[in-house]
Amino acid sequence: MKYKILESKRIFQEFFRVDRVKLIHDCFNGNPPMEVVRYHLERPEVVAVILENTDQDTVILVEQFRYSSIKASEPEGWTLEVIGGLIDHDESPEACGARESLEECGYRPPKLVKWTSFFPTVGVSDELVHLYYGQVTDADKIEDGGGLAHESEDLRVVEVPFKEALIQVQQGKITDAKTMIAIQWLALQKTGLLK
Repeated sequence: MKYKILESKRIFQEFFRVDRVKLIHDCFNGNPPMEVVRYHLERPEVVAVILENTDQDTVILVEQFRYSSIKASEPEGWTLEVIGGLIDHDESPEACGARESLEECGYRPPKLVKWTSFFPTVGVSDELVHLYYGQVTDADKIEDGGGLAHESEDLRVVEVPFKEALIQVQQGKITDAKTMIAIQWLALQKTGLLK
């Protein structure tokens, strides 16, 4: 299968960038190539980290206001999420995960294990999420967390019993995709279906 970009124009550029792209691509059904217009949201790669406190049998999440979620979250605009953030220019995903864990929730995980990478909204964006897992104990909590003021972060650290987090996903109370994936992935790990 082949494609060709005919025209690409940047139509917005601030915190993220949006391009209007005209392209032509082959069709699965054997018809002549199809010309389409697509809008592309360019985003940097990000890291998501699910930390499990093995002393408490909890997962460590952060609650924060997300304007984009006001239509679907309860209370309006507030979401529970795994730790996460943008990968800095010269930073590895694992180093970003360790940095964000400390900034957002105050834990220094001894080790992070990469589980997978995925595109959360591949229909419109090239954002790639690298999902990591880390086990921590109460002794690994060395700061308060809560985010960085100079990044306008205002986070509340929430330690949720693992089973309760899984129920919140099932009941639609946790609606952030990366968080749902992380909690379900951890559930599969705990049941032995994934090794």
